[in-house]
Formats: sequence, C-alpha cells, structure tokens
Amino acid sequence: MSNKGKRHNKRWLISRLKTSGSKRRYVNDGDYSDTRNSKKNKNWDELPTFEGMGQSFKFFNSKINYGLLIRFLRGKNGSNWNDVQKEVSERIPSNLSEYKDCLKWFVADLIEKREDGLWDKREQKYLLLNPNEPYDWNIHISKEFYVDPDSNELVRIADFPSNRKTKGMSSYELRKFRETEKNLKLKEKQFKILEQEKVEREVEEILKNKEE
Repeated sequence: MSNKGKRHNKRWLISRLKTSGSKRRYVNDGDYSDTRNSKKNKNWDELPTFEGMGQSFKFFNSKINYGLLIRFLRGKNGSNWNDVQKEVSERIPSNLSEYKDCLKWFVADLIEKREDGLWDKREQKYLLLNPNEPYDWNIHISKEFYVDPDSNELVRIADFPSNRKTKGMSSYELRKFRETEKNLKLKEKQFKILEQEKVEREVEEILKNKEE
C-alpha cells in the first residue's frame, strides 16, 4: 500500500481556512456534534472548525484552523508525550510545515514541579491550575495541557474540579452556589480568551516573518 493511501487514513490536524475570493464551504458556526454525522464529502485539507475551548469557542486567525489538533490532544490525555508529538508531526501537511512547533502554544512541555505550583520553564511563569485564584499576567500562564515531568504523560488541566454538594441545600444556599458557579465559569471564559489572543499573536508573527 502506498504512503499516500496510509496518509489519508487519518485527517490532518491543522488546515488552511479559505480566504478572500473563495467560499468557506467547510467553516461551521455550530457545535461539532451537529456535523460529525454529516454525509458530505470532505476535502482533507479543508476541515471544519471546532467547538472546543469552551462553549462555541472558535479559533479563527483568517489563515489556520487548529480545531482537530485541540480535539486530538484532549483525546490523548494520559498518553506518552513522545508518542503524541510523533503522531502530531505526521499529521501536519507539508504545505503547513512552518507550524510544526504549534504544540507549544497549547501544551506546557517543559514543567518543573515547585512548592508553589507547576513552573513553565518556557514561559517563566506558573501554570494557572486553580480557577479560584486571581489571574496575574506577571505570574501566570494559562494553557489547557502540560507534560508531567515525572511520567512524561500529557495532562489536561481540568476546567473546574467538581465539588458540587447541592443535596440538602436551602433555596438561598443553592442560589448563592449557582451565582458562585456562574462567576467561576465567567473567569474560565476570560482565561481562554486571553489564551486565544496570545496564540493568534504568535501566528501573526509567523506569517509576518514568512512574508519578509
């Protein structure tokens, strides 16, 4: 069997979005669950956008779609990091080879365990693990994944640890609990927006350097 046949057994993890002068046929505004069973024929280099990173969070930088990469990483939680890197490198199309290091935008792969938390040696900041902790640009970096330095496994940072104990709460207690929960989710959304903006700035810098 040819390599070409093997290559198409799995989708590319990043793709180039259609830009001016052509219709974005595969850009979808909805949830992934609305399209996963679609019978449409799909071009392997023009994959649908993704739902991830929170409710209807779409990563558009006008050039590249990282949707399936994020979904792939979420499915590899607990996997050996070397194996994950190898598969990602095999699933980036050659015409987008300049993005081969894009994993570092989403994964903190150089972590040092300190008494105060997990230190990202690339960013020189602590990973924000507790959504209740105030976010400080000078101290924290927000990423969805990190590599455990002891096990070399990919770890997804939990959005919010579930400590819900609503049973037996009075109406007033339950209302206060829901208000707190809503505020925490708002903080989570703000953190992910900051993460998106940071990655988009890095993408723009790559494109700028390529044009020069």
